[in-house]
Amino acid sequence: MVADRAGRDWCLFLDRDGVLNRQIVGDYVRSWPQFQWLPGAFAALEQLSDWAPHIVVVTNQQGIGKKLMTADQVSSIHARIAGELALSRVTIDEFRVCPHLDMASCRCRKPAPGMVLDWLRVHPDVDPTLSLVVGDSPSDIAMARNVAAATGGCSSVQIGTQKPSARADATFGSLWDLATAVGQTREGHD
Repeated sequence: MVADRAGRDWCLFLDRDGVLNRQIVGDYVRSWPQFQWLPGAFAALEQLSDWAPHIVVVTNQQGIGKKLMTADQVSSIHARIAGELALSRVTIDEFRVCPHLDMASCRCRKPAPGMVLDWLRVHPDVDPTLSLVVGDSPSDIAMARNVAAATGGCSSVQIGTQKPSARADATFGSLWDLATAVGQTREGHD
């Protein structure tokens, strides 16, 4: 998973809620005070940014479609995330958001691959077959499969304690666990 990507142009696509920050069960992270980094997630991003040439956050935020929060509120949260990470020299290339309701059947709401495919179209030098989608839900894993079907490849990593998806290419307890595994493998190849 690590050595075959060295020196190549690819992207690490990350889900937000449940991977970077705590989910609010039955609600949405609507403001910065509600945003709580998951243990080890910040440090994991510091390590993963040394490995991944690009990091893009792809997140369903149907709270916007439900009028429970605005797109500007979500953008403000993302600006704060990016600002905190920038202090540690970590860059998030972009935050891609689907604001639509589940019933809208849009092309961007996970498990549809639109958020990833649209980013890849703007960055044609990025190899989707080396890219990874990291998420905590079945829709993240299904999105990776849909990206793979459209591009010829894309791997998936499931994060968290939910029942592992039989379709995920790899499973880790947390983003920190993934970063640790990447770091150990990279050290073995140096």
